[in-house]
Amino acid sequence: MNKKHLGTVLFLLAVSLMPNVSILAQNQKIRPVRRPRKQIPPAAEPALESQLPSDSALLDLHKEFISKAEKLAAEYENKGNLEGAREVFESLMRLLPDNVLATQGRNRVLREQSLRDKKILDIPANLNWQDTGINLIEGMPVHIEAKGEWQVINEVGPEGVIIPENLKLRGINFQLGELIGVIRTSTKDRDSKPFKIGAYKDFVCKTSGRLFLRMYDIEPSDNTGSMAVMVQSTFGR
Repeated sequence: MNKKHLGTVLFLLAVSLMPNVSILAQNQKIRPVRRPRKQIPPAAEPALESQLPSDSALLDLHKEFISKAEKLAAEYENKGNLEGAREVFESLMRLLPDNVLATQGRNRVLREQSLRDKKILDIPANLNWQDTGINLIEGMPVHIEAKGEWQVINEVGPEGVIIPENLKLRGINFQLGELIGVIRTSTKDRDSKPFKIGAYKDFVCKTSGRLFLRMYDIEPSDNTGSMAVMVQSTFGR
């Protein structure tokens, strides 16, 4: 077989194989490349704003509630139920933070609560923690005021004298001779943190407990004098 005939045979053979190649290509499935889907974070929910409802019927109920709540607060206050009046005013403030009457009412009740009970004590300088006999109530405003002088190295008032940094105990930020207090939750409580009082202190009690007072000094036994201390609040019974 010459080269011309050989070329012809090879050409025909190639043509005869082409359909099989086509079928093979058709039978093969092309698998698309699967890319990982990008995780879209959920949309943040819109913050709820304190505002009056747009629905007229709901608005009427809203106004009716506010009106009745204000009357209830006034009734509680007139009857001397200061805690009930305060609770109503604070509920109104949560519903309508810009309600001037509710804010004024709450502040007025707080002032009245801080003046409801009063006790004047004599706190000697040479004793450790002294039981005032006063049970403070969580959430109640407290006013403490001290007057007088006592002797620790020198004669000082209720605010004491500044201790040089090199003589301070670690973690103690009181001044020497300063009036300090602590609220104990039980007779065995020795872990409650003392707080500064000085000449006066106004605060809202964070936990119910017994009030103890003293002059701040590591060893108070050689001190002299005493401090007249007035405590005003709503006392526990």
